Amino acid sequence: MLLDLVLIMPYRFFGNPVAGFFFGTFVLCIGCVLLGEATFRLASRVNRVHIRKLRRGMTRMHNLSVRALLLKDKENYRACNTEANEAFGKYFFNMLTLGAAALWPIPFALAWMGRRFGHIEFDVLFTLPFLGKSVTFTAVMIPMYILCRILWAKLKAAFSPVQGSPAPDAGDLDGEEMISLQEIHQHGGLPERFRSNSQP
Repeated sequence: MLLDLVLIMPYRFFGNPVAGFFFGTFVLCIGCVLLGEATFRLASRVNRVHIRKLRRGMTRMHNLSVRALLLKDKENYRACNTEANEAFGKYFFNMLTLGAAALWPIPFALAWMGRRFGHIEFDVLFTLPFLGKSVTFTAVMIPMYILCRILWAKLKAAFSPVQGSPAPDAGDLDGEEMISLQEIHQHGGLPERFRSNSQP
């Protein structure tokens, strides 16, 4: 009940109920973005070492598979490529989990709005497929949340030289760089900076 009292306060800021609804929903979306960002940063710090290890393994096996391919060593290429794909899968799903850490407030916010505003419908100027001539609060909340995420991303980009990136994998390859197939095509072989380490 205390949380409900806190969440409903911005909705009562304006005397006009429509303006209050849009302002309150905007404040709620900002809160979801900030809470999700805090959770993402915490999860990133807790799992930083594990994510680095997964990315290093993925990069190493990818590079070994590319070098085996250039040497036309099919057996080692297949073995390294299989390991690289497994490492990529682990890395991908770990990063997907971190992404979910930033989105978890949304279903709770929608559930609360459903209790408060589930009976409200907004008329639209034209008939929408599958929706008809009116929409519920979700048609306001979800686009507004996406807008808030975009604004937050732009703010982070503007202040990134000062704050740095919170991502667990940003620039943390411990000196090993992934060999790009596009670079190999452009150079007609392994780029010079990889040649000193070209033997597996």
